[in-house]
Formats: sequence, C-alpha cells, structure tokens
Amino acid sequence: MLDLTLCMIVKNEAKHLERCLTSVRSLVREIIVGDTGSEDESIDIARQFGARIVPVVWEDDFALARNTVLEHATSPWILILDADEEAVSWNIPEMISLLTDSEVFGYYVQLVSYVGDRSSREYMTDSVCRLFRNDPRIRFQGTIHEDTARSILELPGSPIAFSSLTIAHYGYLQVELVSKNKSNRNLSILQKALTKTPEDLLLRYALGTEHFQAQQYEQAASILLPLLKEVRPNQGYGSDLYIKASYSLFMLGQDEQAGQVIEAGLSQYADFSDLHDLKASVLLRQGKPAAALDAVNMALRCGDVSASYTTTSGCGTYRTHYSAARICERLFHYQEALQHYERALSFRSDYLPAWSELIPLLLLEDRPLHLIGLLQRYPEAWNAELLSLLIPSALNARSTEIIQYVLYESSCARNLLPPLLDIMHLFQKDKDESACFKLHDMLRTAPDDPMLIRYLWASAWKRQDIAYARYMAEQFCQDSLYTIQQVMETEQQAASNFSDGLGVLQMLVQVGAWEAALLLYQHASSPTIHMGAIPPSLFCGLLKAPANIKKEWCRIYENRCLEAPTNRLDSAETFVFTLMAQSCGTILDLPARRCSAPDRSAAYIGAACYQLSKASYYGGLSIEESDFRVYFRAFSF
Repeated sequence: MLDLTLCMIVKNEAKHLERCLTSVRSLVREIIVGDTGSEDESIDIARQFGARIVPVVWEDDFALARNTVLEHATSPWILILDADEEAVSWNIPEMISLLTDSEVFGYYVQLVSYVGDRSSREYMTDSVCRLFRNDPRIRFQGTIHEDTARSILELPGSPIAFSSLTIAHYGYLQVELVSKNKSNRNLSILQKALTKTPEDLLLRYALGTEHFQAQQYEQAASILLPLLKEVRPNQGYGSDLYIKASYSLFMLGQDEQAGQVIEAGLSQYADFSDLHDLKASVLLRQGKPAAALDAVNMALRCGDVSASYTTTSGCGTYRTHYSAARICERLFHYQEALQHYERALSFRSDYLPAWSELIPLLLLEDRPLHLIGLLQRYPEAWNAELLSLLIPSALNARSTEIIQYVLYESSCARNLLPPLLDIMHLFQKDKDESACFKLHDMLRTAPDDPMLIRYLWASAWKRQDIAYARYMAEQFCQDSLYTIQQVMETEQQAASNFSDGLGVLQMLVQVGAWEAALLLYQHASSPTIHMGAIPPSLFCGLLKAPANIKKEWCRIYENRCLEAPTNRLDSAETFVFTLMAQSCGTILDLPARRCSAPDRSAAYIGAACYQLSKASYYGGLSIEESDFRVYFRAFSF
C-alpha cells in the first residue's frame, strides 16, 4: 500500500460505495469517510473496508464538508473520490513515481463522466485535481463544483502536473440524475450561495452549467453569455464556457449568434475540436455543407483534446468522423463518406451509428465482401445491437455471402443467432422443402409465433399453394395478413390501407416469392407500399428478382404513371424503377412530367438518372447499374 489517504463524503451511497472502494483498496493506507446523514448501509460497507467514519453536518456547502474530512487525514498525500466513481486500472509503480516527485504539489487526473444511457458508452472528460499533498494550505474552494487547484496555484513554487490517471464517474448517467434529483439539489445550493456573493463568477458559471445539463438552454444562455465578457483566457473553465454558451444558442435555433460565439471561442482556443465540430453543425443547418466539411476536417486535425479541454466522447475521433461522413453524403461524396465511417470504427469498433450507415451503403454498392472484411477486422464489435442491423439488411438484400459468413461465425460459437437465419438461408438458396420442414418443426414448439406463421404463409405463396396460404392467414393471423391474403387472392385493389404491407413485402422478397411480391404491389394501394420509401437493403433485394418479374413491375408502374392525374412524378419511385428496368435490360416509358421530391437535389437526381438511362438504352451511352445504385441514398438520407 501507498502512504496515501482516501477522503470521501457520502450520503446513502450503498449502491456504489463497494465498487468505488474496491478500485483503490490495494493502493491507499487510510480511508476517511465523511458521512452527511446516511440512512442505508453506506457506513457498514465503508467499515468493511477499514474506513474511519467522520460525522459531517451538511450545510449546503461541498467545500466545507470536504475540508472537514481533510482535517483527519494522516498520510502525506490525499486522494479524493466520490462514491459514484472508481479508479480505472491504477497501479502501484505508476503511483510511486507520482508521489515521489518532490517538485509537484498536486496532479490533474482525467475524469470520465458517462452520460445518457449506460449502454451508449458516451461520456464527457475533464481534468480535475484529485491527488494532492496533505498540506493545511491546500483546501477546497467553491460551494459546489469545488476544487483544490486554486489553493494550490496560490502557493509559491507549487505546480500542478498532469497525470495519465483516469477516474470513471457514473453520477451523470440519466438514471442517477433522476434517482438523486441532482439538478434541483445543485440549483438550490447555488441560488443560496449566490444570495451571499451574487457577483461570484464561478458560482454563476456553475449555475449556467446546471441549467445546461438539465437541457434548459434558454436559462443557460442567459447566464453564460454575459460571463464571456468577464472570463479570462487563463481561467480553466473558459473553453467550457464558450462551448456551452454556443451550444445553448444552437439548440435555441439562434445560429448566427452561435456562430459568432464559436468564432470568438476559436480565437482563444484554436485547437478545441468541440468548437470546430459545433461550427460544422451550425453551417450544415444553414445549408452550407461544403463549409461544414471544412470545419469538421479542422476538428479532425485537432483530434482528441481531452487532455487539455472538457470535451465530449469521440469529438476529434470517431464521432467527428461520423459527422464528416454524413456531410460527405450530403455532398454525394460517397467514397469519402465510406472512408470516414471506417475511420470512425477504427477509433471505436462498436460505434453503432457508423455501422448503421455503413451496412446499407456497402449493400447499395454491392460490396458484401468489403463488409465481411470489416466484420472480420472488428470481432469485438459483434453484439446483439449490431446483429439486429446486419441480419435484416442482409436478408432483405438477399446477400447470401453475408448470411453465410454470419452463420459460419455462429458455428464457431462467437455469437448467438436467431434460429430463423439458417432457415432463411435455405430459402434464399431455393432449398424450400428443407426450409419449410424446419419452420413446421419450430412451429410445433411455438405455435403462436407470428413470425413463423408469416414465413410459412410467404413460403406457401412461393410454391403457389394458395389454399395453404389462405389456411395460415385464416387460422393463425386474424389481422392485416388476412386482409392482404384476400387482396392478393381476389386480385382486387385494396379498399383500405393495411399497416404492415411493407413488412409483408420484405418477407416475400426474403423467401423469393417473386410473383406474390409483384401481386402484392399491384393490388395494394400506393400509400401502403411506396417503392420510393423502401429500405436500401430491400431495394438491393428487389434488383435480384428474375428479369420477367422486374419487367412486369416496371410495366405496372408505367401504367400507374399514365393513369395518375398529377403533373408530377415521384422522383424516388422513378429512380427505383429506372434502376429496376436497367437491371433487366429494358427502359421505362414515362409521361413527360417533372419529378418532385421534398429535397430539390433528390428530385434532380431522380430525373437525371431516368434521362441518362434512356440515353444509355437508345444512344449507346455506357452507364452501368452500379453507377446509379448508390444514389438511392439521396432519397433515404
């Protein structure tokens, strides 16, 4: 053990205290716990670790309470932790090196505060002085958000050094904020303190921060903006003040003023990646994607600045690469976007937002082997969330390569997969008899499973067993599937919409029931199955339909366009059927109408691709289907 005292203040922290003390029990010689009125098992837990309990009267002053505990420390060095924190991978050799440096009076450690839901693994970082000499001149200052750094810096020849030590803090997780009602508690303390010293800059900053963390951006901006004129560049929280003030303005929709605050902040903190990242968001909302890309690239050049600034997780690394990729897609720079998504994964391989965009983009580019290569590169990223994205996309796209790879990984016991995946793989290899046998076997043990029933219904349509399909719809699914069965069987236009028409279409495509999928589209009302709104993966799967099916699908669409009274064509649907026609060696013949879309650039793309495909068909212009596929992102972005 080290000649080091752990000092804490606690109240009703039984939920966290054992984890905290376990993280340092082999490092500290002494534990002093100041209890401010616990009514749970906190004191008993602390005593199990050999802690000395000091009763502390709570007077709405964190510095006062902490300084009371410091008076009881006997080691030459003091460590400060809260119960909802833990030391991450600290070791004795590193600690000895720090504590034997005679020139240093205190050390900054990196505080990693997790935010939001625990599963998201998002966090904010800050440098805080939690390790310092046991010197009566070193005491906490500040009623709330208290620290010792100011008292150390006031001493002559007493520098504070940076260390590589990390503390994980769980108190800002949403569940903790709600259960402890921290925001109201802190606001009450701050307002009480401000009645005594209303001009205190640090207290006003802390008040603005509390409103900011509670997402009360109007109150936060009203408090933080005036402080920008008072704060000095060398004050440790200056950069944080700029980012919180500008972000509050951004969330209030005041982009011009937010931009001005950002520029003022960058004039003092030019390497603060969070400000560059926020600047990109402001520019993007102002309709300036090229300038936004410049800003986000600047954030990437700054990189991870957590050692110098209070920053958010992934800023300058994975999250900023993700932002850069999304901006590149706005500019139709798809290859550059792919590179940024992959770079995001290189920093954090389980970053789900990057996977959620990479998977459809690589499927649209018909690059399943590239996607498999990424999955092989990051085996640690395999989890239920990733598979919930990957498997439906692969099934919709009928990507047998990806499905086969996922099944192989399952056989190696690297992950657990839904048993239906093997059955769907059989359907997509047209081994329908084996697939149906397995479905019936599963149905015996789960007779009410709607997914099994619907796949059996779809497989009946694939083999044109209409009577069995009707039986499944009548006996097991007295819902919209029965309505869909009637529409398809009678070949009458649906009298009303059914909510899951798109879901049924996906099932039919997955099992390869092409005639049934065509029949469903032909007789479903247009709002029920809008081909321009299908997922990118399903778009890829439809392009793998037999040529005669695709030609008939295009013919139905042509007839609908001729019969429609509107003067405009839907650009997304026009795009889908343009590629469908091109993939089977034919051309659409549409009336001369303008294409429309909510986004003007998407409308132009739909019209341009249609015209280019005609030029290719009639004039010998060499344009491949693969040249167009990725532009489906313009409609699904």
